[in-house]
Amino acid sequence: MSSPLPSNEAQRLAELRRLAVLDTPPEKAFDAITRLAASLFEMPIAAVALIDEDRQWFKSCVGLETREVGRNIAFCAHAILGTEVMVVPDARVDPRFVENPLVTGPPHIRFYAGAPLRTRNGLNLGTLTVSDTRLREFTPANLATLSHLASLVVAEIELRYEIGGRQRAEESLRLLQAAAQQGSDAIMVTTALLDPPGPEIVLINPAFTKLTGYTAEEVVGKTPRIFQGPKTDSRVLDEAHAHLARGEASRFEVVNYRKDGTDYILSNEITPIRDESGKVTHFISFQCDATERNRAAAALHQAKEEAERANRAKSEFLSRMSHELRTPLHAILGFAQLLEVEGNTDEEADNLTQIIRAGNHLLGLINEVLDIARVEAGKLALTPEPVGVRDTLEESLSLVKPLASQRGVRLEPPTGDLNCEVLSSALRFKQVMLNLLSNAVKYNVKNGAVSVSCQKVEDRLRIEVADTGRGISAENLGRLFRPFERLEVRDTVTEGAGLGLSLSKHLVEMMGGKIGVESTVGNGSTFWVELPLVQCTSDATAQRLQQPIPSAAEPPRSSAPRTLLYIEDNLSNLRLVERILARRPEVTLMSAMQGSMGLELAQQHQPDLILLDLHLPDLSGEEVLRRLRADPATREIPVVMISADATADRVERLREAGAAQYLTKPIDIRQFLAVVDAVQPLGA
Repeated sequence: MSSPLPSNEAQRLAELRRLAVLDTPPEKAFDAITRLAASLFEMPIAAVALIDEDRQWFKSCVGLETREVGRNIAFCAHAILGTEVMVVPDARVDPRFVENPLVTGPPHIRFYAGAPLRTRNGLNLGTLTVSDTRLREFTPANLATLSHLASLVVAEIELRYEIGGRQRAEESLRLLQAAAQQGSDAIMVTTALLDPPGPEIVLINPAFTKLTGYTAEEVVGKTPRIFQGPKTDSRVLDEAHAHLARGEASRFEVVNYRKDGTDYILSNEITPIRDESGKVTHFISFQCDATERNRAAAALHQAKEEAERANRAKSEFLSRMSHELRTPLHAILGFAQLLEVEGNTDEEADNLTQIIRAGNHLLGLINEVLDIARVEAGKLALTPEPVGVRDTLEESLSLVKPLASQRGVRLEPPTGDLNCEVLSSALRFKQVMLNLLSNAVKYNVKNGAVSVSCQKVEDRLRIEVADTGRGISAENLGRLFRPFERLEVRDTVTEGAGLGLSLSKHLVEMMGGKIGVESTVGNGSTFWVELPLVQCTSDATAQRLQQPIPSAAEPPRSSAPRTLLYIEDNLSNLRLVERILARRPEVTLMSAMQGSMGLELAQQHQPDLILLDLHLPDLSGEEVLRRLRADPATREIPVVMISADATADRVERLREAGAAQYLTKPIDIRQFLAVVDAVQPLGA
């Protein structure tokens, strides 16, 4: 019988992936704990089992040949539904397992006990299990011991993730030595007397002697107060005492002292031991030295703060580089667009076409480099939304059509399940498809073809872009999605920096999808993308998706006299805007090369529109915008940001601060004029 899913399954799987322990090689620390569990309980089978979406995978196991089984038959898939140890006394009569192939066939499990591997945030990663091929009894002490060993497994997983490197290896070695050489963790058993003089120590193991320096002869019959000293926090002990008085387990950290007088941080978990009637007769204490772990946690906290500072510095660098790289392109492409619309000879028109094409190619490379950097810095945010597949593919094909015509490549109409919507980002989905389609054209052969097909695969839509090019060798397939890798084809010269596929892979994975390629030398290549499927639509919705989106009517142009203030410190940018607005004689342009001067002009002349650069010599554009919005005299004047800084968080922040619009350099002249034409005189 398959088990139901935990209510927090998504968070549980995310935590399992974050800790990065699945499909890792065997490690001595986990193997030592597994062998210890098998030895302590005299069981032939013991395992550290982790449960992912569809399988039970063994990080460590004793008595089993396989490393994984299907989740649908895993005992542990049931055990992770609770917080306590799950015991199956006889699997042959348990309705959940009576027909389980692990019961009816090898290894013929009869008895099973599994303690959830529960993290500090309450998520069960899997279990520490022991099982037998014969009936067994499991006492409360056994439950407590197995539960504690499970906590050691979780601690090792977290230590493995947090400490890393030599520190993790040293801590793992310490735990391994405690488990392998002494046979168990440090253990102390006391009586259950809580009233003064307190519980008496009745048993310790060799690991306890190693931890404290005290032998059994020196501590048996005495109280645990002999390990306390000036740095021991009595409030922590009082709270632990209160838990034990209620019959509850207690886990805490406190400063203890060894026999030689040195102090250490004790991590202590005390569990009540009950007799058959339920009466607490003893306490069992599992102890370890947490000094190094706490130091590592402090070091990790410091490293995290340093990483956050580095990320902030990287964000500022991206912002500055975006500005510095786009600013000269703004002038180049802007003046080229002006010359293009003024009428030229055929030779001049061809020269301008080459300038604009080269400028747009350079802009595309800059955008790819900045996008890759944003992904690495964790600054590229996506907002998933339903996106129509047919419209996106048809728009992408239309944009690639000029390149295909130039290269003599035929573009086939898209086929398959087109009337669907995928959960993605409309902008980034189109960016990925444009990259795959342009590559299919650029690396094709003359008179070749490019086809696009869509097919539903369970809850995903698979989109395939196939070409008739020369194909990719098997040894080169693994290099395709690496940044700056370009697999050149002999006798071809293809533009690009080798970033498109790497960026596409990042974007697809951020949208919850997958990307891959299949290719045979001489038979072309097929790149595929799988994205979450929102729904396959009804006939009515399908008809809506097939209808072309009506083009927006050209916004009305106001012929009334208007005044425009441009706050910009770059002379070439000022001159470009002057040349553009020469086509609008009804618009009067004022300019200011400093933010403070721009504020004065705005207060004095009350312009109908303010164009504001982000990087100014005296005040930042953000500060100028803030002051404009705070001043009643300028609060209602629309402000349009014009900046080479194209980082998404910056754009969003300025829009929230009151910017009416954000135009990114290099600007599109038609878009710029549309913004100007839509402005109405204040008070009109």
